[in-house]
Amino acid sequence: MRAALWAALVVVSVTAAICERLQQQYQQQERDQHQQPEKLHHQQRFPNIVVMLVDDLGIGDLGCYGNTTINTPNIDRLAQDGVRLTHHLAAASLCTPSRAALLTARYPNRFGLVGEEGTIGVILHIASKVSLPLEEVTIAKALSAANYTTAAIGKWHLGQMCGAFGRGCLGPKRHGFQYFYGLPLSLISDAAGSHPFWIFPLDDPFYQGLTGGCLASMLVILVGWWRCKCRCLVTVIPLVVVVLVAAVLWFLLTHYRLHTQWWWRVSPWLMQHLNCLVMQDEVVVEQPLVLEGLSQRLVDQSLEFISNHANDSRPFFLYHAFAHVHTPMFTLPSMAGRSRHGRYGDNVEEMDAGVGKILDALTCHNLDNNTIVYFVSDHGAHLEAIAPDGQRTGGYNGRFKGGKAMGGAEGGIRVPGIYRWSGHLPAGVTVDHPTSLLDMMPTLLHLAGLPPLHQLLPNLPYRELDGVSVANLLKNGTLPPPRVLLHHCVQAIHALRLVKDKKVYKMHIAGHKWPKGSTQCGWGEGTFCRCYGDNVQHYGHQPLLFDLQKDPYEDHPIPTNTTEYIEVTGMLQRYLTNWRSRVPYPRSQFRSVANTILSPWLQPFRWP
Repeated sequence: MRAALWAALVVVSVTAAICERLQQQYQQQERDQHQQPEKLHHQQRFPNIVVMLVDDLGIGDLGCYGNTTINTPNIDRLAQDGVRLTHHLAAASLCTPSRAALLTARYPNRFGLVGEEGTIGVILHIASKVSLPLEEVTIAKALSAANYTTAAIGKWHLGQMCGAFGRGCLGPKRHGFQYFYGLPLSLISDAAGSHPFWIFPLDDPFYQGLTGGCLASMLVILVGWWRCKCRCLVTVIPLVVVVLVAAVLWFLLTHYRLHTQWWWRVSPWLMQHLNCLVMQDEVVVEQPLVLEGLSQRLVDQSLEFISNHANDSRPFFLYHAFAHVHTPMFTLPSMAGRSRHGRYGDNVEEMDAGVGKILDALTCHNLDNNTIVYFVSDHGAHLEAIAPDGQRTGGYNGRFKGGKAMGGAEGGIRVPGIYRWSGHLPAGVTVDHPTSLLDMMPTLLHLAGLPPLHQLLPNLPYRELDGVSVANLLKNGTLPPPRVLLHHCVQAIHALRLVKDKKVYKMHIAGHKWPKGSTQCGWGEGTFCRCYGDNVQHYGHQPLLFDLQKDPYEDHPIPTNTTEYIEVTGMLQRYLTNWRSRVPYPRSQFRSVANTILSPWLQPFRWP
């Protein structure tokens, strides 16, 4: 009996030990899987990464892309030391969707961060619920998993996700950035000058009616008090209610535009005081923002970040998104009047000076050979932009047709792009093969020696990326596999681009009806070509097809009766049909009035 008991105890002990050992092995495997980036980090130090994104810069605005009248020596130097891309394409022709695509390597149409007919196409208010969804994985989130120190400096424009009373406006920090300093929204024309809060034009029928209604209501209340001999309090309460109702009506009709087709807009005063501000993490530090010196203050933040982390054991990722060269145009007095292109040229040159300071900081800290630098514009120049004094405030897209807000037009999406990694990428090389802003994340991960996104973050649900790595193209000219790029004008697909070996075709299924001799839609800082309505022509069963290798400026469509036309358009039409069935787009986030308009209870403020 005693022997049997001892035997049972031994069996139990051995079994427990085996189970414990198996559990330890399983937990170790889990830790290995979760901490793969940390293990990689201990094996080698990955390169730092600096991304410099410019707002509204045209491909024809830089010296290294052929401009001879605007001085951009620092960007030109970057091109001389790196790889210059001549067929570089934005995934959208407006700020918010283009930046979302840049950071996620996915078309923003996949998660509804684009406009549609009857809506705006960009985030317009800080106190708005529209944002880059949390489930989308940014390059900052990927690099954070690889033990990078990450920072976003400058323009964000992807939603702040503020809570009640403006609390928790973490914005970039919810998407992998550990530090943020800059504009949660964007530069806005209303940021310049002063705008009245008290507006009460008595020649306007609404204000006449509001005044008459208030006076009539007060008269009725006073007559009632006199006839009924009511107590004073009973009279005061209705008077207060009338005044409050009148004040609310005045505020809504004066400072909101809900009663117009532009329901998402607010008054210049509200735009300046609630949307033009600077935040440090979730704290407002400037409200309203001071335009003069803004570019220098943002660059100083990036210089401080580089200095603080130059000697760290961990690599860093700096995303510097310039406020320039979006309207309004402003520069330091010392930079003003230097360009032959007026205020716009001054802005480009001030931005170039900022690029130079960031590059010099890398050199000063001996980081050139261990830092990948990527310079790019978010989309094409705003051709229609013109200031009230008649001076042009938009850029130049070369001979490419169209500009900002025209997602299918080449001028709206063809942008400058430069990669530099001293000692690793060739210097002074030009790449004419099509590449995209969508390619940034897979390319930078590949260049840095990191695993692809889904291996780097194995526990996240699989998400199909629309960008591909062009690292080998940059390093040795090896062409990536054939691909098709979609070109959206907000929600609608206007064109497709087939890239196969050295052939590049572009098929337009819709296009803008430009005035004869022009590729823009009038003049004005708030003027754009719209993506819907009478301004757009749909080509039906006979889309326009261009061979961009032979005809880069799309002057001569391929005849519809040729074998080449029939084969290429047939291939692209089949691709489009398959894409639409395989990737249904959700509704635009901007369709929701409640989510899009300025919600005062979500507004952050600067507190003394």
